[in-house]
Amino acid sequence: MPRIFLPISKSIANRWLILQAIHGDELMPVSATLPEDVQILHRALTTLHHSTQRYTTLNLSNCGTAMRFLTAYAAQLENKVTVLDGVERMRHRPIGQLVDALREIGADIEYLGEEGFPPLRIKGCILDKHRIVTLNNPQSTQFVSALLLIGANVQTDSTSPYITLTREIIESYLQRVKRANYSEQSERTTAQRSTVSIANELEKDWSSAAFWYEYVALYGGEITLPGLFCDSLQGDKVVADIFAHLGVHTTYTAEGIILSPI
Repeated sequence: MPRIFLPISKSIANRWLILQAIHGDELMPVSATLPEDVQILHRALTTLHHSTQRYTTLNLSNCGTAMRFLTAYAAQLENKVTVLDGVERMRHRPIGQLVDALREIGADIEYLGEEGFPPLRIKGCILDKHRIVTLNNPQSTQFVSALLLIGANVQTDSTSPYITLTREIIESYLQRVKRANYSEQSERTTAQRSTVSIANELEKDWSSAAFWYEYVALYGGEITLPGLFCDSLQGDKVVADIFAHLGVHTTYTAEGIILSPI
């Protein structure tokens, strides 16, 4: 039976990277085989972590996830000035809702070009994360996720599964930190060891599985996809239900899933 190894979920990986940076943990290793969004965010966080300069400029290409998550992350880096920019297309991607929400809790963010769009100059400072900030009908649910990841008290009317994903990942990460803190080993040893292996532990990408569902629907056979699970947090898990109506059965195992004709 063929075994197809899918890439890790970039939605999960990017959220995990931000949490690692916020908590001062070692960033998980990211290889060139992982999605470009993950690589760009990893490089940016690594640059910020290792920079001894107060002023850092980051080019995020056209990675919207990195722009949104780093806008919130950089806003709470005290005594650091971060400029976020990208390709020309990035300069036409709106970010005003997120900037306004961050300003409500004390962020110092300046537009360097057109109002409401990158590039941004962000002077990190102490944010009032206890203050409730409301972000209804967000243009991007990543605005809400960016605020949640830095611990802001954000309320929204959005019921997006990506926001639920963010909340669940935050809870999972905090539980991991708590277990590490109670370990009898040194304060950072456990956290760092788990960080090194985390790329292998993170769930694989359900959206990438869609192509293999289509293959089985068209040509039959059985395919094993390790790293996908029944209790997945990813909204794209719905692909299993969709293809059940198209003749593909999903068997869940401890290792992952098996696709086969019904």
